[in-house]
Amino acid sequence: MNRRLEAELEPEAEPETRSASQRAAPNGEYDLVIIGAGLTGLSLACWLLQLAEDGQATLPRVCLLEPRTSYSNDRTWCFWDLDPHPFRDLITHRWFRWQVSRGNQSACQSDANAAYAMLPADVLYRHALARIEDTLAFDLHLGVTVSGVEHTDDGVLVSADQRRWQAKAVIDTRPPGKGQLTSGVGFWQVFSGLEIACPKHGFDTSTATLMDFQPGYPHPCFLYLLPLDEDHFLIEWTAFQPEKEPAPDYRSDLDSWLQRQELGYYEVTREESGSLPMLRMPNVQNSGRVIRAGVGAGWMRAATGYHFVSCQRGSAALARQILAAHASGDWMLQGPSVRAGWLDWMDSVFLRALKRHPDKAPQWFVKLFAATSAAQMSRFMNDQPRWRDALAVASALPPGPFMRAALPW
Repeated sequence: MNRRLEAELEPEAEPETRSASQRAAPNGEYDLVIIGAGLTGLSLACWLLQLAEDGQATLPRVCLLEPRTSYSNDRTWCFWDLDPHPFRDLITHRWFRWQVSRGNQSACQSDANAAYAMLPADVLYRHALARIEDTLAFDLHLGVTVSGVEHTDDGVLVSADQRRWQAKAVIDTRPPGKGQLTSGVGFWQVFSGLEIACPKHGFDTSTATLMDFQPGYPHPCFLYLLPLDEDHFLIEWTAFQPEKEPAPDYRSDLDSWLQRQELGYYEVTREESGSLPMLRMPNVQNSGRVIRAGVGAGWMRAATGYHFVSCQRGSAALARQILAAHASGDWMLQGPSVRAGWLDWMDSVFLRALKRHPDKAPQWFVKLFAATSAAQMSRFMNDQPRWRDALAVASALPPGPFMRAALPW
């Protein structure tokens, strides 16, 4: 971990003490409690602030409860930069060209109007935490693991340890446990990544490598390479791991690949790793005073693992409902839809076909990017395809395996 960065991100004082002593609502009562202050919780808070400023609306009293005790640069969000959101000015890198490859076969796309964008976690965290700190209507409590959420006669009671927070509504952004996930179709996207300083590394700084498939594995494995400038790059080893198998540590595979590149001297400046569920999320009752949001609500795209854009779309929709509820006094909310149902169906068919034919993944992905345009793929990957985009994607894939995967048995 980068200790200097961790120190920069760590709050100057314990947020729990500062919030409780200086700004806490009387008797722990709030209009809204947001459980979780990761990407979804912080995005919702920033959308509330932005929409209230744009519409000159009154902010509700909001409490955010987050189990971590400090923030660090623990991940990177990437997406196609097509739509406005509260963090757009914070994007650090953009690539207008991207590619997918296997061996000596490669499919490249480029679009001057649709950049593949990168937003480091520390940049987003710092911005969002500063906005929350400057807003008297918001309280952030770190080091709080919620243990109970129960309905009351006039709202919702949230509990953690010996503490209680009363709210008119709750947005629950906690991810589901592995036992809650629907098995049968899908993978775990397991990745191990390094940010590296390497003078004159030689990678093409104009191109983001989304997938460079590696041979010799029983399930799809690929490298993800983002050249940040001539002397720095982000590299990740990613595997689509079958659900029931224990996830191995791919760091040694990544180190071996780096050694084969003969880069000379390089220094690892940051590490990240994780496991994303490319699985169907559990069905939840998502209306009323307690609303699920984020990964647990199915906002992350199952077939890709992309989450940032759908998170902004869902957070914006929820923020509009919350501001309207605060103005009207009617706190019965609805869980937003972040993508069309037929797109989720397409993803389930794709994952089922991929699980039956994991050896075909490199061929299918290269063909998919070769047979579609950059504009079509950027819209499709951002969950907002036109019908012609979806048709182009479907036409690029072999009909036999996917027609069989679409059957109900």
